[in-house]
Amino acid sequence: MSTAPKDSPAARQSPDEISQQIVTDINKGVLGPGEWLKQIDLEKRYGCTRIKVRDALTNLHSKRLVEHIPNRGYRVPHPDPTRIRQVGEVRALLESHAAADVIDQATEADIAELRALAEAFKEAAYHGSSFAQIEANYAFHAKLYSFCRNDVLREMMLDLRQRGPAAPVGQWQTMDQLLKATQGHFDLVDAIEKRDLPLLKARITSHISGMPVPLEDETPS
Repeated sequence: MSTAPKDSPAARQSPDEISQQIVTDINKGVLGPGEWLKQIDLEKRYGCTRIKVRDALTNLHSKRLVEHIPNRGYRVPHPDPTRIRQVGEVRALLESHAAADVIDQATEADIAELRALAEAFKEAAYHGSSFAQIEANYAFHAKLYSFCRNDVLREMMLDLRQRGPAAPVGQWQTMDQLLKATQGHFDLVDAIEKRDLPLLKARITSHISGMPVPLEDETPS
């Protein structure tokens, strides 16, 4: 495949658009786990410049969506169920600890913004690309973490969302998983609006683990 002409639509793509195409190809299995992402091949595949490919890979690596091996390059990561579970356990501990700050700090305007971000994720879930879903999910949780008074804790929570991987490509492998994630955002906002700390903690753990909240935890305190 030859590189697209400089004035072609493909050549005018931004690094973000190239990132989305790479994520889409990973999700479709066109680029499989462990496959090396050679810049010269991607340049030809997407009809863009080497600089834009490099920027796209840097962007995806910052989100832990591709791996970077020093002196070798980038590759599609292999899923690691054990690590994903362990990261989730730590995230649940940290985010539950920060929940009190969310209840205390979030104003009515903040809650409205969170609900709008939940709606944005829902829109991406039904109509957007995998990359759009990841971006919308990150925006929702970044707002949620912004209420944490402890700067180090907030940084750790944001970092864990992107670590090894906390938000992997293919995280929502079925429509049922995607719908649960969508509803989970609204459940979190509802708990904050009720100012119900035990319920918020239970829903944080449920959202991360994918397991339903026990019925007794649904009773407002």
